[in-house]
Amino acid sequence: MHKPPVKPIFLSPHLDDAALSCGGLIHQQAQQGIRPLVITCFAGVPDYCVLSPFAAWQHQRWGEVRDPVGLRRKEDAMAMACLCAEYEHWDYLDCIYRCHPVTGEFFYTAEEALFGPIASEELYLIDELVARLKITLSIESTHLYAPLAVGQHVDHQIVFQVALQLRRLGFTMQYYEDYPYAEDSESLASALGSWLSPPSSFVLALSEEDIEVKIAAIRHYRSQLAMLFGDEFAMAKRVKTRALAVGAGHGYGERYWQGGIKERRDA
Repeated sequence: MHKPPVKPIFLSPHLDDAALSCGGLIHQQAQQGIRPLVITCFAGVPDYCVLSPFAAWQHQRWGEVRDPVGLRRKEDAMAMACLCAEYEHWDYLDCIYRCHPVTGEFFYTAEEALFGPIASEELYLIDELVARLKITLSIESTHLYAPLAVGQHVDHQIVFQVALQLRRLGFTMQYYEDYPYAEDSESLASALGSWLSPPSSFVLALSEEDIEVKIAAIRHYRSQLAMLFGDEFAMAKRVKTRALAVGAGHGYGERYWQGGIKERRDA
């Protein structure tokens, strides 16, 4: 019986994570005639009339206060076109917009909260995303890529937990190093340290074209560049420096992880 071709699916928490972390691989796959799909989970447009001061401050940092999520969706569409990837923007809200359904109290109202525990009232999101992806994707013809949750951003933690459940259901899964958080070796070690048996890594070699296209794609996220890197020149330099460090003397590279047994050591 003829098997359907395997389609690579990248689970991206936000409207830039897949390009930042996996742009080289996505470009390679597209060049091979494979059409990767990037699903951005937390790309919903909030009610801009009801924002926390923290969210409003973030909009100012992005340089857009009228429709910042709409702008970021457009940026992502241009980046995906650059990488020759398909994309879906799902309507779950970024954590800076999410609040208690009854009290209206916002869950994450400061920078440090973004990198803390998932609010207990939000754990349902994991099951909801798993259920939606189970319906959307085929186990037999899907190869999933998901964040390791390096840096422990709340939304990255949620997507990582979703990935673990999908793997238990039989989906083929590889994990990517959340960039730029993965530049910090301690953050990467911490993300791997909670595994009972850590996954194994492999480095994907990137060509000069791969790295240049990845940088060109990241450049489209103009609302995020100053906050993440300072400017375009600094971004290009850091992306290349990181790729050379991962390549460890063999040119540019991106590192991916697979296998392992994920159980919290303190569980």
